[in-house]
Amino acid sequence: MNRKSLLVALALVLVCLSPVWAYEGLSVATPYPSVTTGETELVIFDLTVKNYDLPPQRIDLSVSGIPDGWDYEFVGGGGLVDAVFVEPESNTKVQLWVAFNGGTASGRHEFSVEAKGSGHSFSLPLSLRLQQDLPQRLELDPELPFIKGTPDTDFTFNVALRNQSAREVLVDLDAQAPEGFSVQFSQQYGGKALSTVPLASGADESIKVTVKPRRDTPEGTYPVTVVAKSEAAQAIANLTMEIEGTPTLKVSGEGGLLSGTAVAGKEKTLAVEVSNTGTADVTDISLSAYKPSGWQVIFTPDTLENLPAGETREIQAVIQPSSNAITGDYSITVRANAKETSASEQFRITVKTSTLWGIVAILIIAAAGVVLVLAVRKFGRR
Repeated sequence: MNRKSLLVALALVLVCLSPVWAYEGLSVATPYPSVTTGETELVIFDLTVKNYDLPPQRIDLSVSGIPDGWDYEFVGGGGLVDAVFVEPESNTKVQLWVAFNGGTASGRHEFSVEAKGSGHSFSLPLSLRLQQDLPQRLELDPELPFIKGTPDTDFTFNVALRNQSAREVLVDLDAQAPEGFSVQFSQQYGGKALSTVPLASGADESIKVTVKPRRDTPEGTYPVTVVAKSEAAQAIANLTMEIEGTPTLKVSGEGGLLSGTAVAGKEKTLAVEVSNTGTADVTDISLSAYKPSGWQVIFTPDTLENLPAGETREIQAVIQPSSNAITGDYSITVRANAKETSASEQFRITVKTSTLWGIVAILIIAAAGVVLVLAVRKFGRR
């Protein structure tokens, strides 16, 4: 091996055996050194100031090259600062707040954060691109925009509200619904009622929209429009409720009268009303009666093919008490049975005996009295 090769080998060995070189000094770092902002927005740079193998020391902070029309402050520990203190191999967090104050044209602007310690310094280049505020944009996205139910159903729609703007917005919630319908907004989880929702840029919120129709709402399709509105944006979601009618039967007497009189063995006509108080038609209605033994009840007509919602039909009930019925009050239950529903009502019938039978009874009693008197006269003398 010649002398030159020996020197090269020796140099390599010395390099390998020498300790690793370590950086001594300061550094300032931020995860996002270049930011685009609007004229009305506050920009916050999160800074980390680190001490690499230097004695504990104070590090003064400043900004150089800041564009005209911009204001800045360093913020740490909940207040304004101009310097930080950093231990060896440690770091301190601080924020740089920058706000536009007018006077600078849009475009990219370069400046630096300067950190100066005892004999060491560090410069962190930053840049801001100023542009006009992006237009606000809101979005409403219903999970299921169409729901079926009955008038006594609470229609619940889950709607996602999204802020597609570059800034936080406060969103007002409103709804347009048919007259008599109530609409309530609440949190998806927790049930807290809402009227306004604060949304950060790019954030979304799940909202529960509960619609309560009137109990007497006829069957049909009803629209509800949900409106989300901020200072400069608006979003609309169209919801639809298909309300299926509910048939409801009611049996009553004419004018609400549930009583009548009758004579034993004689027919008496009683007016019975069958009403559909629901919101859907009732079909195939048949009438029947639960009556005392020996009584007859005949309905005319005894069936109804169809009874539309909100309508009433009058039925003639011909009632004939038993000829053996004694004077007193009796109960008859009139029942209306349909394919969809049924109803019943109890009527009180006061029975009186016939006047003819009363006369006959009096004559019989009188005759018995005469016979008794004659018998006493005849046999009493003996």
